[in-house]
Amino acid sequence: MRTIALALVVWMTWVSYSVAADDLCSVAPGNCRVLKEDAKVRVLEFTAKKGDRTPIHSHPAYVVYIVKAGVSRFTLPDGTSFIRNPKDGEAFINPPVTHSEECLEDQIAILVELKQ
Repeated sequence: MRTIALALVVWMTWVSYSVAADDLCSVAPGNCRVLKEDAKVRVLEFTAKKGDRTPIHSHPAYVVYIVKAGVSRFTLPDGTSFIRNPKDGEAFINPPVTHSEECLEDQIAILVELKQ
């Protein structure tokens, strides 16, 4: 029973992070521009310079296309972090996520968020 209760608390904490965090454009309006949006999809351009930091925010399931590659450090709500070093022209299909980002190099990306 304890295991179930603990799992429920962990899941509720994860869901609250996912639901409570703002979206990318609201936390980084200087780095984010909505290119197109309808009821199902939102297309964003993300442009950042070395040293830019994006506060914690959430994405629904989304695709990222790297226009100009740059190294970034992503930090998850639990404090774990990882470095992503993509190449120009790469694309990633990502599940919903809540994270913050520190741009270690200049970069440009197109994000296609899938609304639920």
